[in-house]
Amino acid sequence: MRSTLFLSSLVFGLAAASPLHRRQELDISDYEDAVAAGADSAAVAPVGDAVPEEVVSYNPSVVASGIVAAITTVLPASATADAAGSVITANVKRNVVVCTTRTFNGPQVTAPADSDAAFLAYQGFTDAATDAAKSANIPRGYAVVPGYVNLKASPQDPSYLTYVSSRLTFYDTTQCAALCDAMAGCTSFVTYFERVPLLISPVTQTPDGSICPATSTSPSATLIKCAFFGLPLRVETATNAGQYQGSFHVVIAGANAYTKSTGPSVDGYEGPVAFGNASINAPAPVIEHGYLRTQTFGSNVPFDVSLCAASCQAQTDYNAKHGTFGGQACVFFNAYVLYKNGANGVFTCAYYGTPYGVAYAKNKGQKDGSGNVFTVGSSFGYYADGHYVE
Repeated sequence: MRSTLFLSSLVFGLAAASPLHRRQELDISDYEDAVAAGADSAAVAPVGDAVPEEVVSYNPSVVASGIVAAITTVLPASATADAAGSVITANVKRNVVVCTTRTFNGPQVTAPADSDAAFLAYQGFTDAATDAAKSANIPRGYAVVPGYVNLKASPQDPSYLTYVSSRLTFYDTTQCAALCDAMAGCTSFVTYFERVPLLISPVTQTPDGSICPATSTSPSATLIKCAFFGLPLRVETATNAGQYQGSFHVVIAGANAYTKSTGPSVDGYEGPVAFGNASINAPAPVIEHGYLRTQTFGSNVPFDVSLCAASCQAQTDYNAKHGTFGGQACVFFNAYVLYKNGANGVFTCAYYGTPYGVAYAKNKGQKDGSGNVFTVGSSFGYYADGHYVE
């Protein structure tokens, strides 16, 4: 289950600041582990309807509980099993399977030919995508991802959550935005047209090699899809240009990407305050100016600031009980996405006992010893009630 993957991604970046931290740099020490933690996550929406449309079971409360526990201990390895610890089998009566015509919600492209080239060149897809990117038509609370308009590829990103198709009756970015708003952990979505085989097995919802094989001349259907992601998207993620089912070429057209234009709110904190593409750079020495620690989450963990709020409160409780950092409370955190060479973003939060305003958001990136460039995106500040500063 994805929830297991989410929980396994929480035990990074728990090391606190030390007196050796003379100035605050980006904490990149756990970046590679965070990326690896999400490596087994699905990165793209499946072709056609081979997988049932189902909202991913991301539960912020469950994940937050894991974070609180990780303040003082390391979560043990976990495994899932049924209650009896056994494998359940069943006898299935075999029936004769015949092909069926799939249900689809987009216009079939059959002229000048029913081909991948005709689909990619279809003007109707370009018109729909271009119109949906006009400022008057952008869903409220969202912004178009720069450069991600009318592309012929969907994203490949570990923060992929789920997709919908059957609930759409047209290229409807407003409905996709509403679905994203109602989905735990959703930060971005992509709407696009997908060319798929028309004839499929009613059992698997995919072409059947022995009964209705997908060939280069198989008739096509068009699906309109919205795929949802937990982190802000970048145009560099648009690398899924399609695939082959048998010798049938599945391709994508009219892809637009949208990301929420501000950070989410969280109970008990004022904000978000936008810091742009920079994180907080506390005065040196940072240990004497309120810096507590930085936490880097797995690449499959969405941009969910409630996790940071839970971790901040846990740090406060721990400090009060053990006298750590002089018993000071965590009153401010900076949530952002950390990128390596412009890609593979990971959700990150830095915690402070002193609140800092936008004037201290000056850390836009740095290089490691190998020449890799680490940068910041979608940076926001959150202040415990009563601790807001400009």
